[in-house]
Amino acid sequence: MKPELSSLADTFDMLRDAASAAARNLGLGAEAQQISPEHWQRVLAAVEVRMGMRGIALPKDWREDLADQMGRTGADAAAEPES
Repeated sequence: MKPELSSLADTFDMLRDAASAAARNLGLGAEAQQISPEHWQRVLAAVEVRMGMRGIALPKDWREDLADQMGRTGADAAAEPES
């Protein structure tokens, strides 16, 4: 069953939680802003998969917004994963 989200803020609460859990599950003990660009890309990929499994559509520019909310700056913060 798809969770009911009443606002964009609810979606980003879930995204922040998913990013923190992904970093922890990947063995990255640092805060989001301290994770290397390569590891941040792994976190973003894990968040995307987790939200997809929950049936949650990701908002436009979610990578950039999540990076901002988690204190990441720079060009690597929200870059699309390489194929």
